Amino acid sequence: MKDLFRLSRYHWLFLFLVMAFCAFATAFLSFQLINIAMANLELIATHGLMGIVDGGLLQFLSIVTKGLLIVTLYFCFKGMEAELLQRWRRIDR
Repeated sequence: MKDLFRLSRYHWLFLFLVMAFCAFATAFLSFQLINIAMANLELIATHGLMGIVDGGLLQFLSIVTKGLLIVTLYFCFKGMEAELLQRWRRIDR
């Protein structure tokens, strides 16, 4: 399992494609998260406690979960970026 996370064993094209997917997913989920958060705030502001009981709390937990997924994807992107830049700098020597 340890060997799975060692990025130096993967081909650069695979790392680049995974990095691109992480960047796309981060951007898409971030945009979607803003829309959902605005709708959740409007629901709670309009209906108060009844809005929380009717699904506002569940939607808030969904927003937090998506936020954690976005952070994970961003860290994945930065890890791939760092590995690819390190390889690129080694080529110039």
